[in-house]
Amino acid sequence: MIRTRRPLALSALVLLAMVAAGCGDTPQPSAPPTVTGTTTPTPLTPTPVAATPSRPPATIPPTQALVEFLLERVAADPTDGDAQLELGFALLQRIRETADPSLYPPAEAALTEARRLLPDEANPVVGLGGLQLGRHEFAAAFETGQAALAIDPSSVGAANIVVDALVELGRYDEAFNAAEALVAASADLTSLARLSYTRELQGDLPGALTAMQQAAESPGLAAENTAFALSLVGQLQRHTGDPAAARASWEGALALVPDHAPSIAGLGRLAVGDGDFATARGYFERAAAILPLPEYVIALGETLEAAGDPAGARDQYDLARAEIALYGASGVIVDLEFSLFEADHGDPTRALTLAETAYAAAPTIRAADALAWALHRQGRDDDAWERAQEALRLGSRDPLVLFHAGAIAAAREDESQARELLTAALATDPGFSATGAAEARALLEALPPSS
Repeated sequence: MIRTRRPLALSALVLLAMVAAGCGDTPQPSAPPTVTGTTTPTPLTPTPVAATPSRPPATIPPTQALVEFLLERVAADPTDGDAQLELGFALLQRIRETADPSLYPPAEAALTEARRLLPDEANPVVGLGGLQLGRHEFAAAFETGQAALAIDPSSVGAANIVVDALVELGRYDEAFNAAEALVAASADLTSLARLSYTRELQGDLPGALTAMQQAAESPGLAAENTAFALSLVGQLQRHTGDPAAARASWEGALALVPDHAPSIAGLGRLAVGDGDFATARGYFERAAAILPLPEYVIALGETLEAAGDPAGARDQYDLARAEIALYGASGVIVDLEFSLFEADHGDPTRALTLAETAYAAAPTIRAADALAWALHRQGRDDDAWERAQEALRLGSRDPLVLFHAGAIAAAREDESQARELLTAALATDPGFSATGAAEARALLEALPPSS
């Protein structure tokens, strides 16, 4: 069950970093050839093209056309730093659209060359920081963000990189203060979204929702940016007990961007919460077809499992395992995500090793949760409970974290804690996972009646 704001590929925070870096203080890309037609993602082979320009077919998606146009510019003049910079950001955008981790190396190459050619500009460094966040190289991203700020202390993109890295390193006090400072300096999409997330981490869901709604109402946003913000608004509305509002937000995002995978998956989780697995299956299949993230594939597998199709579920889990391995082979650090997956659908021993590695690298509340769950799957429930309490120390109301802690409490025969935590998980989002919610309900039913 991988249900967080940080799925593989570029996460919610990283996506917003790219908005700030790519749409804020980064120069606008040179105009690509005019393209019309479908926007269905197609694979990109990141190989150099001939120096002689050629027009792409009319059906190439706009970002793909931009990438190919910029590849031609770079091939014609490799010393064009602006073209290298624009190519790097275009490739990062393509990763957003396709979840294709094989695009990280060419994006890194372009941004590294842009940094060499444009040593006095912060934007290439910001781009590299965003790429490092996407690969979950959070310590490196923090250093890169600081380097960008040293070049340009006013760079919004650099400040966003630093905040995101601090969060993902578990340096919460610094991250929360930095997010507040961002909003004080400029209340826009990127700063408000970060403020929302820091409030969410601390269990302040109403405050998180207010900030995210303000972010979604930021003026002058592109449709994709508004849809992205609305998808997070919907998640928070679901978690604050208003599924009808959540549905309206996700449907509003889809009215702007009809193939917006996070919003489609949100509707899938609503269907899971309603026990409508057939409808949920359709939503998750659609989301995974648009954006092949393990998060959506796992959700589909769990829905099939809960609906009584173990063979279909195994097929999806095998696919998710292959996808996660592909991210790892492309340089993305996947220990945390792989640990949660293996604990639920694979090898508990492997899950513990991965969780211990992730926790050693960054003792965040999410790493503590993954370690707690892996320890629980090994039957080490006293050790697991210690880590579960650590995962809850900020006040998080993440239903997955609450479920894990509740299941561990039940295993320790702490009936009061188990009942409180499992009830809270299901009340927050009964569709957080088809199999997880079923297990939570079974554990609650097995508890003796409260006195």
